[in-house]
Amino acid sequence: MAEQEGEDEYDECGDECGERGDVTAPSCIAITGLDSHFGMRLAERLLERPRAPRLIGIDLHRPLRLAGRLNFHRVDLTDPTADGELAQVLADEGVEALIHLAYRHSPTPDLEYDHELETIGSLHVMNACAAAKLRRLVVASSTMLYGPRSDNPNFLTESHRLRGHAEAHCVMNRVEVEDLLVDWVPRHRDTEVTVLRSCWVMGPTYRDHVVRFFERPVIPTVLGYDPLMQFIHESDLLSVYEDAICEAHPGIFNIVGRGVLPLSTLIALAGKRRATLPAPLLYRVSSYPAQGQTGDPPAGFFDYLRYLWVADGERGWAEFGAPDYSTREAWISFVSSRRLQRYQ
Repeated sequence: MAEQEGEDEYDECGDECGERGDVTAPSCIAITGLDSHFGMRLAERLLERPRAPRLIGIDLHRPLRLAGRLNFHRVDLTDPTADGELAQVLADEGVEALIHLAYRHSPTPDLEYDHELETIGSLHVMNACAAAKLRRLVVASSTMLYGPRSDNPNFLTESHRLRGHAEAHCVMNRVEVEDLLVDWVPRHRDTEVTVLRSCWVMGPTYRDHVVRFFERPVIPTVLGYDPLMQFIHESDLLSVYEDAICEAHPGIFNIVGRGVLPLSTLIALAGKRRATLPAPLLYRVSSYPAQGQTGDPPAGFFDYLRYLWVADGERGWAEFGAPDYSTREAWISFVSSRRLQRYQ
């Protein structure tokens, strides 16, 4: 995110939006990315609330498990006219708050489509929210956007510049999204904006390219590096999503579990083996599979297992409460669930 500190931009909007207090408990909520792990589970949580809001699902496909429980609209966020189509849906349905979860859970080799979905799709969502005069927008983001760097401080705060990683295209897509938000927020003071930067997610049911990497019996690591790592448990992140869309929490927040652990300790706790290789060799032997699976060179992932990028969670904990699971407990939850699966 450029050189400016986005936190100040959002907080100014937050103060103004907080004074209105007219959308504390929205009666109609929209979810983009409904057909995703967190989209479906958030919808189920919201439907189970004592005073459940009316839900509007936005995606390319309707999840069968939610059939008949909400109003679904098929909107392709990569379509050039998606902003107008989505704005019409929001206005017709009387949506008061929207949570934007329509991102890749794992990068793909289709770099152009990923950019259209994540960056341009997010711009379409912002345009639609502005046209429909939406009162609350919650955007899922990631602490990966800070970027792994040898000169990073021990804990990165929300005001730290987003440097991303030039060889991780989905990370850079989402840096662009936050850059767009920095420009968008001051021009749309009537919309309360919340950005949730979560670290890597672990738990018994969540699965992405990071989880699949750690499911391996042998974990490749970079010789001479043992960075501190942090995780958020899937249920803790889901709780934050629920609170953020149902209550007023304007601003930018790091959403992380308490505590950090060295990568070597995590691997030992899982009872796995390490395959430690010098960076040039590891990146060379991983180049072909990495490009084929994610579209990125190996550095776009392995640098996150090489350099420091842990985030300070104090602001998020103060706003949403302490997570139920620490980094260690989130990791053990993941490890234990995978062990149980082998016996089923």
